Amino acid sequence: MNPDYVAAQTARRDDALERGLCFSFRGVLNHLMALERGMIQQDQHQSERLEMLKVKALTLRAKRDQLKRQTDAIKILKDKISKDLPLQDDDDDADGLIEMQQSLLTAWKMQLKDLQRAHHLIGGYDLVECKEGKSVCVSFHTAFEGVYLDTYNMELDLTRTVQISRHNIPPSLPLESFAKQNLQKDLKAFLQTLSQNLNALAGRRQQVSLVKELVGSVEVMESNQLCNILVLMCTEQGETPKAVLCTLEYGDLTQCLPTRVSIESEDKTISESPQWKKNQSLLLESPAHTALLTMRRMGSIA
Repeated sequence: MNPDYVAAQTARRDDALERGLCFSFRGVLNHLMALERGMIQQDQHQSERLEMLKVKALTLRAKRDQLKRQTDAIKILKDKISKDLPLQDDDDDADGLIEMQQSLLTAWKMQLKDLQRAHHLIGGYDLVECKEGKSVCVSFHTAFEGVYLDTYNMELDLTRTVQISRHNIPPSLPLESFAKQNLQKDLKAFLQTLSQNLNALAGRRQQVSLVKELVGSVEVMESNQLCNILVLMCTEQGETPKAVLCTLEYGDLTQCLPTRVSIESEDKTISESPQWKKNQSLLLESPAHTALLTMRRMGSIA
C-alpha cells in the first residue's frame, strides 16, 4: 500500500475526530449555559411568588384583625342591648356601635323579607313592614278542613332586639316560652312554631263546635281553653242504652288529632269490646266530629 495514501487517510481521520470533539464540547457548553439560565429564571419566579405570598399573608392578617374588631364590637353591642344600656358610652365608639346596630337591624329586615317570600310557598302567616322599617306586623291565618277560621296579629319591634310589642295571641298558648326559645336566634322557627300551634288550636276548637252542631246526641262534658282535653258523653245503642265517656287527650299541641283516647263506662265490658276498640281507633285517627258521625252510622252510638 502506498505510504502517502495511508498518511493522508490518517490525517483526515484525525482532523474529523478533532472537529467532532470540538462540536461535542460546544454542545455540552450550550446545554450547561441553558440550564444555568433556567435556574436563574426559576429562582426569579420563586422569589416573585414568595413576595406575592408575603403580600397575601399580610392582607389576610389585616382582614382577620378587622373581622376580630368587628366581632368584638358586635359582642359589645349585643351585650349592651341585652342589658338595655345606652350605646353612647364613648364618643369614639358610639358611631361604630350605632352603625353595628343599623347593620343588625338590616339583617333582621333581610331575614323578614326572606320569610315573606317563603310565605307564598308554605303559607301560614303574612309579614308587613311598618313604622318606616322599625317594626313588622305578622298576621297568622288559621284554617281547618279548607275553612278559614280566626286571624291573629302580632307586632315585632326591631329598633334594638326583636321584641313583641303587642298581639292578640290567645293567652292559653305559651307565647313567652316560644319567644324565649327562638325569637332572638331563629325568627323563622319562632314564627313557624307559633303558626303551627295557632292553626292546631283553631282546628281543635272547630272540632268542638262541629261536635255540638252535627252530633247533638253527644254531649261535650269538658273542654278547656287550650282544647288539649275533650271529654264526650255518648250513648251506646242497644236494648238498654248505656252511657260511655270518651276522653280525648291532645299531647302534641301542633296537631289537631288526639294522642290518647280512653273509653269508660259503668259496664266494664264495653271498653274491651271489639266494636269500641274500633271506635277508639276512629277517635285517634279522625277529627272528633268525623269519628262520631261514623260511629253513629255504624250504630255504635245514638
